[in-house]
Amino acid sequence: MVRLLIVEDHPAMAEGLAALVTADPSVEVAGIARDVATADRLIHETGPDVVLCDIMLGGRDAGLDLLARHRDHAAFLMYTAYDHQGHHARTVALGATGFLSKTADPAEILGAIHAAEEGRKVFSNRVLASAREAPRMPTQREMELLRLLARGASNDEVADALGIRVKTVEGMLRRLFDRYACANRTHLARYVLEQGWVSLGDGPLPRPPLTGGH
Repeated sequence: MVRLLIVEDHPAMAEGLAALVTADPSVEVAGIARDVATADRLIHETGPDVVLCDIMLGGRDAGLDLLARHRDHAAFLMYTAYDHQGHHARTVALGATGFLSKTADPAEILGAIHAAEEGRKVFSNRVLASAREAPRMPTQREMELLRLLARGASNDEVADALGIRVKTVEGMLRRLFDRYACANRTHLARYVLEQGWVSLGDGPLPRPPLTGGH
């Protein structure tokens, strides 16, 4: 019996997946999580063999954060409607067991679940080739800057949010322009969105820390 946890923030999709997989008597749905906090809890409480996890949760690629935290506890099949090269690369680099499109048919999904439970990788040749050819990933600090940039933050706002100098922001941007052959901020923001490295659903700009008197 394969114990499966479904992580999907769209209720109809989550229920549809549960109905699909339980048609196979050798698959048991250990739980359904519709947000990251619930997923964290259920992974620890239910001990699933396989996690079928949407990459985009709550408007951002939080499924990849779950993968990074829990890849040693269960086999992760990343499941998405978005076919971004950046997602291919990060899914492979973070140690997922497989990558599935939401256009996959029921037999493919069930086959992937059984393969993952048996310890076999579930990546198409196309996804593996895409991951190998993907551009170098930004560092964690660069990713923080890029999230703010994609949401329209000015250099001053980025500096305040990250607690660094404006000149440091300008230097980071110059390096990113050169690395990804982008002519300006708008081009870079569009590029990182197309790569799937950041999304526009990360909430409001963070406020800088308070200093001085009350």
